[in-house]
Amino acid sequence: MSKKDKEQKHFENNNMKKEENCCGKCHKNDKHECHCHEKCENCSCSKPECEKEIDKIQNLTAQVEEWQNKYLRAYADAENSKRRSEIDAKNLVDYKVSNFARDMLPLFDNLSLAIASIKDSVDENVLTGLKAVMSNFETSLNRNGITKIETIGKDFDPALHRVVSQIESDAKPDSIIQEFQSGWKLGDKVIREAMVATAKPKK
Repeated sequence: MSKKDKEQKHFENNNMKKEENCCGKCHKNDKHECHCHEKCENCSCSKPECEKEIDKIQNLTAQVEEWQNKYLRAYADAENSKRRSEIDAKNLVDYKVSNFARDMLPLFDNLSLAIASIKDSVDENVLTGLKAVMSNFETSLNRNGITKIETIGKDFDPALHRVVSQIESDAKPDSIIQEFQSGWKLGDKVIREAMVATAKPKK
């Protein structure tokens, strides 16, 4: 056997050994890299070892995704619970304020009636003092979100007003021309409807 033939045979034997040690997923690109990112001539891994590492990576990836999903669900539940707690707390405060207002409004009504009935028969200073008390009373209610429902000159709104009388008038039909009892609301929630009279066309 010539020297050249011996070298060729030696080269082929080396290549066979390299292929035996290769994991079987080589030649992915022109650089002939194994999936373990080693060139074929340097690759010493075996197929079972590579598959074991791949399985480990896949398992870890699955665990990361599972914990990520659990975190997202837990975060969403926590945010929902927080919003529900805030809504419940606000509703509780509104409920207590509404009850307080319902207890206090009769006092406001009585004070209004007292001022209306004595305005021509008492000292001006007394009347001025009563009006100041009434103004402070209304300011305190407003400060707690309790506001008076507008009536005179407004169109009748069944959600805000209760009609107890209709009076012939030149005013726009169904517009409010008289208030018998003030109405109040907390934010957009009606605590008490206003008792009013509306206009109707003259005969």
